[in-house]
Amino acid sequence: MMFGKVRPSRMAQVALCVLGGLTIACADQAATRAVFGPFDILFWMKSFVLAGLLLIVFMAGERLIATLPDRTTESDSAASDSGGKSTVIRAMRCVSQGLAAHWLNNKLDRFDRLGLIPRLLICGAVIGICWMPVIVMLAPGTIWFDTGDQIAQFFGISAYGQPAGAISSHHPVLDTLVFGGAAWLGDTLTGNYQNGLIVYLAVQVAATILGLAALCLYVRHIGCGRAYGLLMLVFFSVFPAFPIFTMSIVKDSLHMVFLIPWLIMMAETVRTGLEALASRRFLAGLLVLSLGCALTTMTGLYITVLSLLALPVVAATRRRRLTALAAALGVALLAVVIFPAAVAGPLKVAKEDSNQILVVPMQMTARYALDHPHDITPAERRAVDTVNHVPFDHMASRYNPYLADPIIQYSLRDANGVPDYARAWVQMGLRHPDSYLIAFASLESGWFSFLRAPQYSTAPAVSLASLDRVAGQAIGNQMDLQIFNAYSKPFRQMPAYVENRAGQSAAHAWWNAWRSLPIIRILTFTSVWTFVLPLFLVYCRLGRAAASAEPAASGMRDGRAARRQSWFPFAVPLVWSLLSLLPNAISIPLKPTATRYMLWSLIMVPLLIGVLRADAVHPERLWRQKGV
Repeated sequence: MMFGKVRPSRMAQVALCVLGGLTIACADQAATRAVFGPFDILFWMKSFVLAGLLLIVFMAGERLIATLPDRTTESDSAASDSGGKSTVIRAMRCVSQGLAAHWLNNKLDRFDRLGLIPRLLICGAVIGICWMPVIVMLAPGTIWFDTGDQIAQFFGISAYGQPAGAISSHHPVLDTLVFGGAAWLGDTLTGNYQNGLIVYLAVQVAATILGLAALCLYVRHIGCGRAYGLLMLVFFSVFPAFPIFTMSIVKDSLHMVFLIPWLIMMAETVRTGLEALASRRFLAGLLVLSLGCALTTMTGLYITVLSLLALPVVAATRRRRLTALAAALGVALLAVVIFPAAVAGPLKVAKEDSNQILVVPMQMTARYALDHPHDITPAERRAVDTVNHVPFDHMASRYNPYLADPIIQYSLRDANGVPDYARAWVQMGLRHPDSYLIAFASLESGWFSFLRAPQYSTAPAVSLASLDRVAGQAIGNQMDLQIFNAYSKPFRQMPAYVENRAGQSAAHAWWNAWRSLPIIRILTFTSVWTFVLPLFLVYCRLGRAAASAEPAASGMRDGRAARRQSWFPFAVPLVWSLLSLLPNAISIPLKPTATRYMLWSLIMVPLLIGVLRADAVHPERLWRQKGV
C-alpha cells in the first residue's frame, strides 16, 4: 500500500527518528541543566539535526543488515573493489582478495563441520585470549562497595544497621550466599577468604566467556550468516567493558552468568513456537536459569517472570501455552515464597523496607520542595515527614537532580505511612506537575542523553545555578566502569583484601583510551545502548512489517501463523529490562552504579539485531526449524 510516493511505513520511520531527535535534545537539557527549556531556535535546530542523523544512520544500518554477506566469496571481493589506478592493480587486488576469501571460507567450512562442543570451546578460547590482558591487569578481581557489605554480613559483621549475625535483604540474598559462601570456603580450606573469591571469579569469567561464545554460535544457527556471527565474536572479544565488568565481584556480574544462556533459551523457545519446551531437559534448564536470573538482582525477578508470562502468545497449542504459564508461575513461587522461606531462618535474614518503589516519587517531592517550598499543606508535610528520614523542609538543601540517594536510600522512617504519602504525592503533583516531570526527566536523563553535566558530584546538594554556570562545558555521557576497589566500613573489619593497584590503573587507562578513540568511542555512550539502538530495532521492525504485510494479506500465512512469527516476543526481555531502568536512583554515571544497571543491553541488542538479520535473509531458518 502506498501513500503518494512514500510508503506509510517509511513515514512512520521518519516520525520515529523525529521523536528520537526531540527526546535526545530534551534529555541533553535535563542532563546538563536539570530543566527542559529554553525551547528556542537552537533547541529545535538541534532536534531536527539529530533526527536527520538518526534517519541517515538507521537507513544505512537497515541496509547493512539486509545486505551483509552470508559468507565472503571471491566474486564478492572482486565486485567490491572499485578503486585502483590501473587495470593491472585492480586485477591483482581482485586475485589477492579472492584468495584471502577462499582461505577464510575454507577455514570456516572446516569450523562448521566440527561438533557443537569443539566450536564452543574454540570461540570461547578466542574471547578468553583477547580478554587475558585485562584479566591479568585486574587480578585478583575488583571488590565493589556493596559486595564488601554482603561478605562482611556473611561473616557475622553488622552492616546496613542490622545486628551482627543477621543478613539484610537490601541486596539479593542469593548473591550474599554465593559471595559470602565462596569467601567462607576459601577461609575454611586455605585460611584466606580471598582464595575462595579468586576461585569464584575464575568460574564467573569462564561461564561468561562460554555464554558469549554460545550466543555467537546461536545467531549463526538461526540464519544470521557467518559475517554477523564473526562481528559479534569480535565485539565480545575486544570491547573492554566485558572483561572489566566480568572481573568484578558484584551481583550484576553474577546475574550475567545466568542471563546470557537464559536469553538464548528464551529466543529458542520463541523461535520454535514453544515446541522446545517439549524437551524435559530444555524445560528444566530454562527453569533453573530463570530462577537464577530472578534471584540475583532485584529487577531480575520482574523481568524474568513477565517475560515468561508473554510466552503463551506464540504457542501453537493449548498444551504449550499451559506449560509456559506453569513455568512462569513456578519461577515466581520459588523466587518469592519458597527460597526466601528456606533461607530466612538459617541465614537470619532481616527483611528491609521496600523503599525502592518510592525512590522516584520521593525525588519528585524533593524537586517540589525546591520549586514550591511554601505550597504544601500541614497534612501533606506530615505525610512526607512520617515516611522519609529526610523531612520536607530539608529536601531542597539536599536535592541532587541526578542522584536520589541524598533524599532516600536504604530504608523508610515508617512504612505504615506510605498510603498517606501516596495521597499527598498525587495532590501535590496535580498542583505542580512541571516539578514532577523535570525531576523524573533529570533523574532518568542519562538513559537518553549524549551530553551530561561535567560535575561528578554525589554530594547531598547540586544547585541549579551551579549547573547552569557549567552547562557550556558539558561532556559526553559515556559509560563508567568500577575498576578500583571500593571498601565498605564493615568489610574493612575483615583481613585486608590484597589488591593489584598498578594493574587496576593500567586497566583504567586502557578503558579511558577506548573512550577517546574516534568513531569507536560511540560504543561507550550509555544512550547508544539504552535508547538509540533499541529505537533502531523498532525502526527496522517497521520496515520488516511493511515488507511482510503484502504476502500476509494475500493469504500466504493464516492469522495464527502471522502472530506466531511476530518479532515482538523476541524483544520482550529487552522491553522489560529497559522499563526496569526507570525506577533507578541514578542514570548519569556519577559513579559506576549507573553503568552496571544497563550492561545487559550490550548482550540483548546484538542478539535482537541478529534475529532481525535472520528474519531478513533466512526466515525459513528463523521460524520453521524446530529444536536446537
